[in-house]
Amino acid sequence: MEETEFLFFRGSTPTLELVLPLAVDFSDTVYLSFSQGGQTVLEYAMNGSPSPAGTGTLRRAEEDENVLLLTMTQADTLALRTGDAELQLRLKNDVGADTFRPLVGRVGPALKEGVIG
Repeated sequence: MEETEFLFFRGSTPTLELVLPLAVDFSDTVYLSFSQGGQTVLEYAMNGSPSPAGTGTLRRAEEDENVLLLTMTQADTLALRTGDAELQLRLKNDVGADTFRPLVGRVGPALKEGVIG
């Protein structure tokens, strides 16, 4: 496996900060997909329709046009299995479209399963 580029645990509510090599406009279409075992498990979108949709939010940082923020819910992180995961971004703007290299990371276990109210 490649170097781990992210780590979060099942049942947590992480916010991932993704720094991009280009500016993102609030009107751009962005998809962020998580896959495990070659299958897409969760997808988030900015100005699009994700499928299968996560319940968290994907947004551009107000103060930095090169940063996207993904805030995941407990339900989102519980939808992922413990183990390796890939995260990939696709973006379409006025200039064209881009697909970014997948980031390889880990989803850690939760000893207490389920959503904590």
